[in-house]
Amino acid sequence: MKITVVGGTGLVGQGILSELSKDKSLDLHSISRNGKRPNSITGITYHSFDLTHDTNWHYLLQTSDWVIDCIGILFPNKSKNQTYENSSIQPAKLIIDNIADSDNKFLFISANSAPFFLNNYLQAKRIVENYASRKLGNRAISVYPGLVYSKFRRSNYYPAVILDFLLKFKLFSFLRKFRPISRERFAKEIHYIIGGKNSSLTYRI
Repeated sequence: MKITVVGGTGLVGQGILSELSKDKSLDLHSISRNGKRPNSITGITYHSFDLTHDTNWHYLLQTSDWVIDCIGILFPNKSKNQTYENSSIQPAKLIIDNIADSDNKFLFISANSAPFFLNNYLQAKRIVENYASRKLGNRAISVYPGLVYSKFRRSNYYPAVILDFLLKFKLFSFLRKFRPISRERFAKEIHYIIGGKNSSLTYRI
């Protein structure tokens, strides 16, 4: 089975590829602007493409059994000209349009919920979800994690530790919607989905 992770050198993408690389029957590919990095995973074929300006990535996606979209930003960055539109929504639409006439599956990393100051982030996720559903039908699968955390990124690790602690108390049960999940656990859930198994992450809470 051939799987291509778009945004495979990011925190979430690397986690997914690390988990999938344990299955030697999989043909794994990563697409990112920078391609292979010093910390890249053995056994993964890394490709450097700019989705907006290159077209060589088209065939790679069209011949993949699964395309996993890990592209996106958490916050806009004016100095880098990064907006939700040009850094999350448009790349996803390019991917979806490219595989619309294929018969492969598309897995989108959406979000279950987010704090009020990330409403625009959440809205961007919903836009992509709806677009994928319209264009791909049941070939599009979305997963709904909350805070995907890792010890390798302290900015989300410590908030997740605090959130996990608070969720032990009924008083803070309303925080369940933020659904903290370790990068390793999240990657295993993706592996389950690709293997045809059920995952609770395909449902919102």
